[in-house]
Amino acid sequence: MNLYFIASSLFLAMLSPTWVYAAEEEKIPTVSVSLGVEFASGKYGTDITTDTVYMPLIVTWFPTARLDVGAEIPFVYQSSSLVTTDIFRASQVNGTAKLVARQGGPGGKGGNHSAASSNGAAEPATSGMGDIILRIGYVALAEGRRAPRIRPSLFVKFPTASERDGLGTGELDAGAGMEVSKWFDDLIVTAEAFYNYQGKAAGLGLKNYVSYTVGTGYQLTDRFRPLLLVRGASEPAEDATDLLELRAKGFYEITRRTGIEMYAAKGITDSSPDYGGGITMYYMF
Repeated sequence: MNLYFIASSLFLAMLSPTWVYAAEEEKIPTVSVSLGVEFASGKYGTDITTDTVYMPLIVTWFPTARLDVGAEIPFVYQSSSLVTTDIFRASQVNGTAKLVARQGGPGGKGGNHSAASSNGAAEPATSGMGDIILRIGYVALAEGRRAPRIRPSLFVKFPTASERDGLGTGELDAGAGMEVSKWFDDLIVTAEAFYNYQGKAAGLGLKNYVSYTVGTGYQLTDRFRPLLLVRGASEPAEDATDLLELRAKGFYEITRRTGIEMYAAKGITDSSPDYGGGITMYYMF
């Protein structure tokens, strides 16, 4: 993938709409649309570095002030098909990459962690549609003077990504979780946890796992909110390590209906990307 493709992708994302994080007492939008570009790079326990670009289109419908139903349709690029850097998008909108090695390594069939395939040829770059994800969430408890906001949710991830090209596991996944958040004047504290059910693909050693996010943010100005997050998960495959990364994120409200989210991430464990970053823009109707 050349620099022109990356620059064009970022430009399109910056032109796309944005979601504004409005207070619950304000009118909830009927529909929100977002388009983003995320980049991650890591070795994931192999001898080569795999670069990944993830471009999701997300449409969310709000039938009521508490209920939301969303669909995510992503495009994925990987510089190597040696591994599957399937993103924790199913449970968390922006997540840590996980590894399912196609040849050796965590969950793989052999022990040769190299950049070559079984016939000695280098593993080629690959791209295409990722796994489509459907989500539904409900605010069971609105935030009050003392009570936190509690939002349970469910998701289903459909195996629309190519397993042969290493863009997905080829299995239907699902999960359930809960988000809890609370404002203390201009300071927000948030936590989210999901139990993820993975399909049992032969030879990949996939496992059910728990993913989580814990963090805090501050409403620095009326338009800008920085956050610091810790994101991770238990091992998603046999012989893989737990996942853990640190993420610095910022939300900027451009207008009452448009905004932008940016982040930079640093991986801590071997199964996480070494580093990453992204930009997403939203619009609410």
